[in-house]
Amino acid sequence: MHRNSYSLAALAAAAVPGMVPARTMPIATPAEDLDVAGILGEDGRRVMVLSPASTAAGVRLERDLKVADALTGTSLRGVIPPVLGFVKLTEGGRCAVTEAPVGRPLMLEDLSGSEALARSLGQVLARIHTVPRYAAEAAGVESFTSQVLHAEHRARVAALTEAGHLPAAVAQRWQALLEDEELWDFTPQFVHGDLSEESLFLSGDQVSAVRDWSSSKVADAASDLAWLISSLDPDRFDALCAAYREELPTSAHPRLMERAQALGEFAVAEWLAHGLEVEDPEIVADARGMIADLDADLAQLARDEAERTYEEMSAREDDRA
Repeated sequence: MHRNSYSLAALAAAAVPGMVPARTMPIATPAEDLDVAGILGEDGRRVMVLSPASTAAGVRLERDLKVADALTGTSLRGVIPPVLGFVKLTEGGRCAVTEAPVGRPLMLEDLSGSEALARSLGQVLARIHTVPRYAAEAAGVESFTSQVLHAEHRARVAALTEAGHLPAAVAQRWQALLEDEELWDFTPQFVHGDLSEESLFLSGDQVSAVRDWSSSKVADAASDLAWLISSLDPDRFDALCAAYREELPTSAHPRLMERAQALGEFAVAEWLAHGLEVEDPEIVADARGMIADLDADLAQLARDEAERTYEEMSAREDDRA
């Protein structure tokens, strides 16, 4: 069942000894069945309450907290708010209360306006991707090989192509990417798995907190970068990547960013496949619109390449004359 901010404040008071709520503030979450609120206590303490509204949400919350707990012994401990207490819910499951993340939710506009913030996010991403295997295993996350992940992308693109859902240029581009074996020859790493504006907080020009670890796994590091490469302007993304590489203890995969670009495009294929599966016309239309935009971009690139080739040929003809 869903709970409003006042009910969540009461849960916070029950979970944290001495907590007397004075004010509440709703906090956005990517999950519709998870109620979240920030609570300010009379003594100035700030906490966050997370209450699942369904059994599935309860399972995700428990997974999130288990991963977060395992990460408190790593270099990420400074961006993971500690758990302060739990309360059993009458309908089953439990709600959790954590320290409130320092700062405020991060917006893409913040990254676009601050190179320092982009670099901070790059550093945090590098720390995520270098979480030791023992910590990932302690968290009980799933682990995938590069071969399995590659095969999943192949199968999805092949199914959409065979069903006639992809323009020829898009299908050819994606097939060429998937046939590039070197691009997909990588070592899986720990990843957040669902990074978004809702999962990040900032304070000044620094990423101050990362939450919602329920989708974490050992998989492709490029998956945590894909949404950023398609959302940030090139200069900001380059700054993020530079900080990311500097923070890594070893060299990144030489084609990591190229694979992130590919995954950003494949996310559209996944969105279309999901829309077709659940028979949601709005999702299907949205995905097809994005695919049409990519098709138009590829057509423009082909025209630009043809013009450059023509100009080079003309220049060579002039030189011979």
